[in-house]
Amino acid sequence: MPVGPKRDRTLYGIGKKRGHLHRYTWVRWGVGIVFTIAVAALPLLDVLRFDMWAGRHVVLGEQVGLVQAAKAFVFPFLALNVGIIVASRFLGRWLCGFVCPVGNLNRLAEWIRWRFKSLRARVAAGSLLTLVNFVMAAITFSFWVDWRVFTEGSPRAVAFASIFLFGMTAAFTGLVVWVGMRFCRGFCPSGVYFALLGPDTRTGVEFAHPEACTECKACEAVCPVDLKPTEMATGEMRAGIGFYPDGMTNYANCLRCGDCVVACEATTARNEAPVPLRMGVLPVPDDDADGAAAPAGPAEPGRAGGGDAERPAARATSEAAP
Repeated sequence: MPVGPKRDRTLYGIGKKRGHLHRYTWVRWGVGIVFTIAVAALPLLDVLRFDMWAGRHVVLGEQVGLVQAAKAFVFPFLALNVGIIVASRFLGRWLCGFVCPVGNLNRLAEWIRWRFKSLRARVAAGSLLTLVNFVMAAITFSFWVDWRVFTEGSPRAVAFASIFLFGMTAAFTGLVVWVGMRFCRGFCPSGVYFALLGPDTRTGVEFAHPEACTECKACEAVCPVDLKPTEMATGEMRAGIGFYPDGMTNYANCLRCGDCVVACEATTARNEAPVPLRMGVLPVPDDDADGAAAPAGPAEPGRAGGGDAERPAARATSEAAP
């Protein structure tokens, strides 16, 4: 299975030869940081905050009752979900690939696992990962409990608040360290929801230049959901895994993370031919007699225009494509 040592080795080889972060990584972390700051600002700026300890629920800076606070939360939440439904139906699972905080944390854990080799470096990086998970837990805590519980609460209240806060930190850390991308591959309920909404969309991974493919299989090695990126449109559907049933299309299962494109760029870096895989807007089938397709320019994250995918500076070695 790609999620594991084989994926780690391939990502390590690609990253080592490239020597810098890929554009998809910059976009993914940029979006993730902005999203996290926006969510954290809601309780910190008293835009919306519940207080299950003292009942000091706040909406737009004013203390309100629980029912009014719940209404202020439910209606924007429903509107947001309608937007997600529409986006997932027509665009696919870009939220999974570039926005989901759990997915970003999983990738951070993967990077620590294959990037740092010495015990000292691993301990330091692991401490950083735990700190990041604590921040995520603290943001969640802020939505439901007033931080004053630790200074004004009874010993019992402080104990329950501590269990809540540090329990979530441990849960997040355990999830990203021990489960990782397997959660995205088979057990994320939101992912199943998005996959059912968008079985066939006009965006995703395209095998744009099969004549340039070296058949190294690096794209398959790094795919976190066990797909064959060169056979997205024509290959067999992936068997059901976890919460995902049999019979779902490859484009429904695809996270739109771009890992396969990253691997393809690395393994064909020195070739003069175009990169075989690309991610963006898919070609629209043409109904003309010749049956040709009219390709649309790719709309990749982090790139302003279409054309072939960006090439890294150096070719990945056989370590990058086992």
